[in-house]
Amino acid sequence: MRVLFGLLLLIVFISGCGSSQTEERGQEKEKVVENRESEKSVLGETETVENNVTEEAKTGVSEEKEETEAKVNEERNEAEVRESSIDTSVFEYAKKVEVTDARNTTKHITVTVFMSDELTEGLAAQHVLNQTYDFIQQEDVKQAKTLTVGVMVGEKRVFQYTVETAKFVPNENERMAYVVLAASKVEKISPDVEEFAKIFGWKMNR
Repeated sequence: MRVLFGLLLLIVFISGCGSSQTEERGQEKEKVVENRESEKSVLGETETVENNVTEEAKTGVSEEKEETEAKVNEERNEAEVRESSIDTSVFEYAKKVEVTDARNTTKHITVTVFMSDELTEGLAAQHVLNQTYDFIQQEDVKQAKTLTVGVMVGEKRVFQYTVETAKFVPNENERMAYVVLAASKVEKISPDVEEFAKIFGWKMNR
């Protein structure tokens, strides 16, 4: 009996130890899983932060690049206006003439003629048309494919047209304004200039 009782006690003790070890192993597994989940969470947050930083850096670089390109274009335009060798003295009634010479890039020249506020819009437009006849025959201007001329009276742009230089054919037997208009496309015209054009029979391409 004593031997049997001892064996029973031994079995109970071994079972208790096994159960305890199983519980400890289970707890250890749970801790490992929790640690792994925690590591994944930290890694995910780190990746999110890194992605945000990368996107911000890309955005900053893109904005800086756009600003640089804008400055370069602005400086180029200013240089074209400042360094142009084109003679604008033919616009004798103008208060000021601005020239953007882009022959080297777009084969285009833009001229803005600021006329006296004392002139009517129609008369100002006619003066500039007549003077464009001589202006376009300069060798420098002939190098451009197109020439845009804008007429300003005060702060208002009353007339604007673009001449295709290849279509311009001087003709001393025709009115100068008509010859210029024949090679041009009218892009802007005020009501006053429109009325003036009807009276004087301008034939305009639009």
